[in-house]
Amino acid sequence: MARNIMISALLALLCWTAGMAGAAEKTVIAYSNIADSDVFCLKIKEQFAKFAAEVPNVEVLFTDALLDNMKQIDQVDNFIVQGVDGIVLVPVDFAGITPAVEKANDAGIPVVCLVIASEGGEYTYVGSPNLEAGKLQGDFMRENLPPNAKILYLQGTLGLNHTHQRWDGFKAACLDQRPDIELLSAQSGNFERDQGMKITEDWIQSFPHFDAIVSANDQMALGAIQALTVAGRLDGVLITGVDGVDDAMEHVKEGKMSQTILYNAPDVAKTGFDVIMKRIAGEELPQEVFVPFVSVTKENVDQYMNK
Repeated sequence: MARNIMISALLALLCWTAGMAGAAEKTVIAYSNIADSDVFCLKIKEQFAKFAAEVPNVEVLFTDALLDNMKQIDQVDNFIVQGVDGIVLVPVDFAGITPAVEKANDAGIPVVCLVIASEGGEYTYVGSPNLEAGKLQGDFMRENLPPNAKILYLQGTLGLNHTHQRWDGFKAACLDQRPDIELLSAQSGNFERDQGMKITEDWIQSFPHFDAIVSANDQMALGAIQALTVAGRLDGVLITGVDGVDDAMEHVKEGKMSQTILYNAPDVAKTGFDVIMKRIAGEELPQEVFVPFVSVTKENVDQYMNK
């Protein structure tokens, strides 16, 4: 009887020890998303969760910054207090996230920024160069717009770095090389579909003719298509967006949208997950790991759908 009790106690001790060892080996990654309401960024987050779930002893703590830079900084503060092993950020703001990255640096916690970089601090950026997205849109419009074309531009949220980079890339590739093209108006739709639709409704009332709408993301472009369809003005208007979301791909296939710039969410998520795991393991990595953009039109959309 005593022998059985001793064996049971030993087994319990071994199980407890194994459990403690397993707990000690768990890798905890904290992930702060710019906003779950952003379809593209939510897709990256969901893909990141999928890849993390395939690796044993990895736990990811997800938070939503709701487009609030101070909220995101507070989330990073909480991650640091919790003693996470690594932090992944889709920053609300290029400049505004710097203090949070620097706090994580001081705490010795590796940081990866997805899609949007940080102005300062030590981290690895995983994503695509936003200047290139604008350039690909500019190349398409420069080559496909008729002489003396009139165009409209839907800007992203003013003040955000990627908003300016996408515009700069487009301007350099199109407007600076085709002085005959007239920019009728440029307005910020804050990357939101509803705002893209509302701005386009106003443009339809203000301008009897235009040849194209260039949008800094797909959501605003999709909103523009809704407005143009209701007004019976969609035919003959070239529309381009950025991200390659499913709805945009379908619209390109149907001929309602001329181009989308594919920002490959699964590749960004997989690369981001691999990079943070390597950073946690102490590997030296470059400051930037690029996932290339792809120009998607009706000619190649079947190749890239459902990416």
